[in-house]
Amino acid sequence: MRVQPWVAMGLAVLTGCKGVSFTVSDESEIVVEQGTLLEALLNDLQFGGFADLDITSRDAVANQGVEPGDINDVRFDELVLSATAPTDADLSFIESLSFYVEADGLDAMLVASQDDFPEGQAVVPLDLEDVDLTDYVVQPSMTLTTNVTGSRPGVDTTVLAAFTLRIRATGKGIFGQLKKEDE
Repeated sequence: MRVQPWVAMGLAVLTGCKGVSFTVSDESEIVVEQGTLLEALLNDLQFGGFADLDITSRDAVANQGVEPGDINDVRFDELVLSATAPTDADLSFIESLSFYVEADGLDAMLVASQDDFPEGQAVVPLDLEDVDLTDYVVQPSMTLTTNVTGSRPGVDTTVLAAFTLRIRATGKGIFGQLKKEDE
């Protein structure tokens, strides 16, 4: 079945010309090694970049028939940090944490932060900034980096960062999605 251009235009009108939106979820894991006595005294805690992301080539985006030029709005829906190992681990060794998105040629931009990591709590959602990430997402690669204060945990602790992005595509993206379904 061949999709007619007027069908895509009709869908764009029905959706208020705002396009179609969908979500992309991913996660990245690091191990925060237990601290030495000196690190504990210095409050030395550092995380590496959690994830190097190429959102526009991900299957979740490609399967929507959406290309980088079709994307007109990208925002975090959720960003959650979890201590996954050992089984009794929590995130109380963190005092504050900020996530930034970075891409070549663009300034780092704050996307989420948290300064409340209660003892005994293994899962902590971050407070999200209401920022459009489109300029970062359409780059060949974007990276989530962190600025963290705290002290190293008493044991090696596995920390998982899980996130969901909401991506809104243009009317052309709707047409691309219909064409993809037509193939």
